[in-house]
Amino acid sequence: MLSTLKTYLRYTSWPIIAAMVALVAVGITAIHVSEQSDSTIQGFTNRQMVFAAVALGVFVFMTIVPYQRVGRLSYVLFGLTLVVLAAVFFLPRSIAPEIRGSRRWIDLGVMMVQLSEIAKFAFIVMLAWYLRQGDNYRRLRGLIVPFVLTLAPMALVLLEPDLGTSLLLLPTLYMLLFVAGAKLRHLLVILALGLLAVLCPAPRPVDADAFAAQRESFVESSLGPVTFYWVDESLDWSRRPELPVAYCRCRIGSGPLYDIQPLSLRIMQPHQVRRIKAWLRPDDPRIARNEGYQPEKGKMILGSGRWTGRGDWNNTESYFTMLPDDHTDFIFSVIGGQWGFLGCLAVLGLYGVIFLFGVEIATITYDPFGRLLAVGVMALLLSQLVINAGMTMGLMPVTGMTLPLVSYGGSSLVINCAALGLLVNVGQRRPILLSRRPFEYGQKRERQPAIAQTQGLGKLTDNGRNTQAT
Repeated sequence: MLSTLKTYLRYTSWPIIAAMVALVAVGITAIHVSEQSDSTIQGFTNRQMVFAAVALGVFVFMTIVPYQRVGRLSYVLFGLTLVVLAAVFFLPRSIAPEIRGSRRWIDLGVMMVQLSEIAKFAFIVMLAWYLRQGDNYRRLRGLIVPFVLTLAPMALVLLEPDLGTSLLLLPTLYMLLFVAGAKLRHLLVILALGLLAVLCPAPRPVDADAFAAQRESFVESSLGPVTFYWVDESLDWSRRPELPVAYCRCRIGSGPLYDIQPLSLRIMQPHQVRRIKAWLRPDDPRIARNEGYQPEKGKMILGSGRWTGRGDWNNTESYFTMLPDDHTDFIFSVIGGQWGFLGCLAVLGLYGVIFLFGVEIATITYDPFGRLLAVGVMALLLSQLVINAGMTMGLMPVTGMTLPLVSYGGSSLVINCAALGLLVNVGQRRPILLSRRPFEYGQKRERQPAIAQTQGLGKLTDNGRNTQAT
């Protein structure tokens, strides 16, 4: 037992653990700052501390259980997750309440569990397990199954609706396919087709009477029989009409008038379209008072911290009250306002430590499942970080994405710590293979048995499988 404990401590990636704990501590402190300015979230700091204790316990558990055992249960876990994601729409509202128009939580009494967070974890484990063997995904038709396995949870999460979480799955899929050996040109072709489907122009009829009342606010230009109408940029904002998000407004000959919109907007929820509108038109004061209020105030608070932050712990009430959801989606703004650019840089540096040592684990791990699992965890965290920081700085529309390990929320914190537990788990069990390495395609196979040495907590059997050391 003592030797096992020494081995565990020796091969554990302590920089990842230190960075994770530091980020959780930063999150608790930032939530405390938000709590001082908002009476509706009183007690959230204490709750987050309880969530952190549970999350650290889950992290330790995920480092102890061999990750191969988790992989063997991945299909069952993924299937159950899909069932629960579909069942949430049929459960009574006392169990699956609707919050802000979304049904993405299960009320367990002691806490609310966000199902889309569980779906992220089940997805990366399942996909890594599926891609660990074979090379059929190096052909274009071999990518059908991975994409179907990705689109299934994406569709269910979008129906909740939860656009932010669904956006995480595709970059994670692409990163795993690329590392597993899929050809880059195939991935680029699929990406181009996807962008074409999302941005494909679709006509939307315009009310003729409403346009006639606003006609003086438009200038027109013609290209053959097609007449285009643009808003007169010289007009004051109060005299400009509020238009939907569209490529242009046009008519053919004397026919009806149409707004040409991206096809994806036609299937989005109204609040999602308003968020995109606020992102594209931040200078419109009418939008800044409504849909653009939250991102505008978030950028203002983020930039007001300058280099070292405000640092006034006793005078935050009037300052942070203006920012809704500052303890969840916009906690990066709180960090910037309270600790400035250097504070934001320190937080990003902590994520950098996790990614740096995560890449080291993935690089020296020759077990296909272990490498894919490590890459999947890092891709998931990186996607969350980029989306959250991007929307906070106004580089992306607001999607409701939390900052991993920092934002308030038990489900997000527990799942992210569980994923990092698997990453550390892979680092603890690093077999050294003297046979042909995985993911090396196009090379001549040598007929020789696999030879292995035991490093860390894992070893290889004669058939090359990673097993738990005795």
